[in-house]
Amino acid sequence: MRYLLIYQIGLILSLINGVLINLGNCDIEPAVPIVFASDISGNWEIYVTDSDGKPPVNLTHNPEADYYPVWSPDATKIAFFSRRDDNHELYVMQEDGTHQKRLTHHPAADKAPSWSPDGKRLAFISNRKGYFNIYLFQLESGVVEELTTNTFEDEAPIWSPEGDSLVFHSKRNLNWDIYTINVNSGKEQRLTQQPLMDTYPAWSPDGKYIVYSSMRQDVDQADFDLYVMSAADGGNKKSLTDTLFDEAVPSWSPDGRTIAFQSEQDGRWVLHLMNSDGSDRRELIDNGAWAAQPKWQPDAKELSVGQVFITTLQWGQLKTQ
Repeated sequence: MRYLLIYQIGLILSLINGVLINLGNCDIEPAVPIVFASDISGNWEIYVTDSDGKPPVNLTHNPEADYYPVWSPDATKIAFFSRRDDNHELYVMQEDGTHQKRLTHHPAADKAPSWSPDGKRLAFISNRKGYFNIYLFQLESGVVEELTTNTFEDEAPIWSPEGDSLVFHSKRNLNWDIYTINVNSGKEQRLTQQPLMDTYPAWSPDGKYIVYSSMRQDVDQADFDLYVMSAADGGNKKSLTDTLFDEAVPSWSPDGRTIAFQSEQDGRWVLHLMNSDGSDRRELIDNGAWAAQPKWQPDAKELSVGQVFITTLQWGQLKTQ
């Protein structure tokens, strides 16, 4: 038994050593694909780049405007909305832009899709009753369910990592603020309340924080900066940017370390990245045109060194019992 245990410990150490050697020979933080919308072709299309800023690739190639791309949880598809067929509708395509398919068929405008973590539903906004509210689209059946019934505007829904809630901005109470809603109970919670606008919220991957764009009164010139707050109650609000230009539509990387966002430059939007604490800001895409609405590809969930160690250790323990 002692020799078996020594052998298993040696096997574990050699496996860990091999992983560490392999990590030493490769990029520890590989570039992550990012989709976005741009009008560089003279028309709004969906493009893909990565966090290293590789040359963007046009995915849609359509003469009508395409906007607001979002990945499926398994990273095999991209949903977006488009003005094809003379109306804003939801569409989906493969990650390489092939097999583009229309999902909604309604005379109202359907916009801003967000894919649920289980891959079964899209949240989106529509003005089917004369004002924008949040709806849920069942991908398998095509059934559409109305989630909010606000007589002002509810926009830009984003799913929580757990898949039980959405965060969004709304003009209820005659001001744009951030709210969450539980998709099962319909219970809502208001997270911001200040005289100027709070918009475009997004969850952190661990579900603990929400990053958003806010126009504050306590600056010399009113503009949108990025803030972060507690997702539980909207507390501990902290500024991440402080510039004279607008920053908006933030998107958190799968590992939680980086935020992509659109930034105003020369009267148009360009794409920037920064660390999740607001440090090390850098330009990602400035193609001489408009570039906006960045969304990260979901994590491939590869095993980490720690996971390899734990799995191997559990296997060894099982074998000695």
